[in-house]
Amino acid sequence: MEHFRFTTILLWIPRVMAMAWAVLLATLAVAAFLGEDAEYLQMSRTFVTHLVPSLCVLAILCVGWRRDGLAALGFSALGLAYFIALSGWRNPPVVAFLCVPSLGLSLAFFARMQLRREPRQSDEPARKPPGKGDR
Repeated sequence: MEHFRFTTILLWIPRVMAMAWAVLLATLAVAAFLGEDAEYLQMSRTFVTHLVPSLCVLAILCVGWRRDGLAALGFSALGLAYFIALSGWRNPPVVAFLCVPSLGLSLAFFARMQLRREPRQSDEPARKPPGKGDR
């Protein structure tokens, strides 16, 4: 019973982490409304633009909900896209904030995929193919 609970918790950790990451990114999008004296339409455009990373995380999570390999690949691609789009080699704090969690989620989904994989050993003894001496 203890092993079942521990395994279940381990299997849910990547999903919960991805949801938390999406909520954090969406919360940071609210900064579009703070401290600017722009008109409402401009602030709305900025807000929607800031929501795009959160929507990407949710899209990858939805696609990878049952397919852990796709989620691992998607979060790796997202981390790489963040790095390239934000010129990560020039701005290490941005890389630490956006790319590293995406790559961490990728590793978490990969570990989940490995944990769910069933052992390849069967309970039956190996059968010999019929040969000349087996009659």
